[in-house]
Parts: sequence; C-alpha cells; structure tokens
Amino acid sequence: MRRAVLVLALVAIAGGCRKKANPSNPNEANKVEVRAVRVYFESPNMLLVPESRNLPLPENPAAAIPAVMRELMKGPSNGTLARLYPQDTVVPAAYMLPDGTAFVDLGGPTLTTGWGTGTHEELMAVYSLVQTVTANFPDAKRVRVLVNGEPAETLGGHIWLGKSLQPMPLLVEPASR
Repeated sequence: MRRAVLVLALVAIAGGCRKKANPSNPNEANKVEVRAVRVYFESPNMLLVPESRNLPLPENPAAAIPAVMRELMKGPSNGTLARLYPQDTVVPAAYMLPDGTAFVDLGGPTLTTGWGTGTHEELMAVYSLVQTVTANFPDAKRVRVLVNGEPAETLGGHIWLGKSLQPMPLLVEPASR
C-alpha cells in the first residue's frame, strides 16, 4: 500500500512538472509550418522568374509577409538569376490591411542615402517585391513600398512609388505565369 501511494505521488509530481504550452510563444500562437513560397528574381531574359523556397512561416499573413520579404532580400540561390536589391537592404516591417493593400517597409544604408541604380534594375526590384507578395498571399491585391517607415517616392530615382502597385504579369516570364 505504501508503495502504491509513493508511485501515485511520483506520477502526480511528474505530471505537474510537464512543460505547459506557452501561449505567448509566437510559433505556437501562429501555427508555424514549413510552406513553399516563390520569390522573384531577374532572369537572363530580363524578366522575373520565381525561385521556390521552403520557409517556416506563421499561418497569419501579417507575420509571414516580413519573413518572405527577408528571404527575397537574401538574393537568388540560382547563379543565373540577378540579385535585385542592395546587399544591405533590410525589412523592418511588412503588413497587410483588410482591403488587400500590403505595405513593405525597406531600409538600409544604400536605400537611405540614395541608391544609384538604373531604370531597368529599379523596375525589376520594385516588381519582384510586388510579384513576390501577391503570388504568395492571395489576399494581397496591391503593394505599397515604404522606406524607413515613410511612403517612398522612389527607390533609385526612376520608378514612382507614390501609390500602391499591382502585379504586372508582362514583367514575368511567360512560362512562369
């Protein structure tokens, strides 16, 4: 009898020591799962093509968009595709409004002090971002680019960013559409 009471006491103590789920843990709260995403880079044909990546992403788009944008900023893993953003570009924030407008805030020394790039390079960079967001988040219908938390007029002086941008399928290689 004494032995049975001791065993029951140990079982009760062990049960009480189990780690409980932490609701403040964002991974548990957002149900993080590895998902396939497409990030867009410029091909040798001077059009955008997707590169597939598997990323651990939260179910909630508000938390997932920044992770996908950071992946875009890492550049392509395929050596035939062009890196589209300066290497020091960061994504401090990204979010989406209920009306389908996604906001992506970019920063970093180069974008802050003035990115000396050409028209085509800036066009590809801007639309790689727009294409990546809208291809991976079906509720995103348009994208607004911010720089350092403020609405951006341009990234490099050529492409006007004063309004939200919609995807431009003509900039994506036909086989990738």
